[in-house]
Amino acid sequence: MNLAAARLWALTQAPYLASALFALRAVEHEASAVASRHVHDDGEATVTADANWNVHVTGDLPAEQAGWWLLHHVSHLLRDHHARARDGAWNLAADAEVNDDLPEAPFPAVSPETLGLPAGLLAEQYLPLLDLIDPVEDLVACPAPPYTAAGALSDVERTLLVRAVAAEIEAARAGVPGGWRRWAEEVLRPSVDWRALLAALVRHGLARSGGRLDHSYRRPSRRQLPDVVLPSMVRPLPRVAVIADTSGSVREPELRRVLGEVDGVLRAGAAHVDVICCDAAAHPPQRVRRAAEVNLIGGGGTDMRAGLAAAGALRPDLAVVLTDGQTPWPERRPRYPVVVCLYAPASAPSWAHVVRVAA
Repeated sequence: MNLAAARLWALTQAPYLASALFALRAVEHEASAVASRHVHDDGEATVTADANWNVHVTGDLPAEQAGWWLLHHVSHLLRDHHARARDGAWNLAADAEVNDDLPEAPFPAVSPETLGLPAGLLAEQYLPLLDLIDPVEDLVACPAPPYTAAGALSDVERTLLVRAVAAEIEAARAGVPGGWRRWAEEVLRPSVDWRALLAALVRHGLARSGGRLDHSYRRPSRRQLPDVVLPSMVRPLPRVAVIADTSGSVREPELRRVLGEVDGVLRAGAAHVDVICCDAAAHPPQRVRRAAEVNLIGGGGTDMRAGLAAAGALRPDLAVVLTDGQTPWPERRPRYPVVVCLYAPASAPSWAHVVRVAA
């Protein structure tokens, strides 16, 4: 199969998806015994893709058909359909979502129109509607990938690619289908208010320490015994470690902005706050009352393992990490809850609560 010709056809149809089309890694296979409903006259031919951005090609297809399948699979990957998958007729629902925003297929393909359903919905919205209609015969659905391969892109590269495609769509706009414009808007300006999410996660982390009580003689108990001074019960203030990524890749205005948001939440929670600046190493903690007092030290590489280790020595009730994500992370979950604020496209460890800071 001439993939160069297929890509060229796809680019002429959807130039705003160029970065994604060139990110696909082609893996060619011998004729497969796996059944497929899109069969070329010269024999079986399939174009499938796995979640790792590999496109698997078997047999031969005309450039127009192969190019359409490239657009189709790139659409699934960009919209993260493999992670959103649900039980039931998910593949059909996901096909309806993506094919609605693609050029007309050179064969009878699944679409909202062919299914008799409204246009412009998400796969999650199409899924329950499919139970209300009779199955449509002779429509070509997305085949299940019979192969897989190692990741063509890292998590960070995938995140950067998705944002780059969204930016290209927003820059083009004219001639871009509405579904793609809505997708790009959500990627670049997510509807979730990151400030509200950050505040909720920090408050939740502080609440974990709210039930603790300790004895104190600073305020004697009202209940007294003769010749004996009894301590009263006090609720200790939660201790929070804020780890600020001060590596060379981080811009200080961004860091100050996010630090200010954390500062407001923590002051409302009346917490003891220690700020640890961290680049390739962790700098000594700074006990501060407000964000403006922090002296941002650093400028080298990044290693949040050092920052979290330094935070652990303080035995915090909560750690808040402010970073662009370009760092190694500890393999194991720390003994304290961690909130990671990412203000650049990157991935964070699965054991952390993540807040993606919008621009």
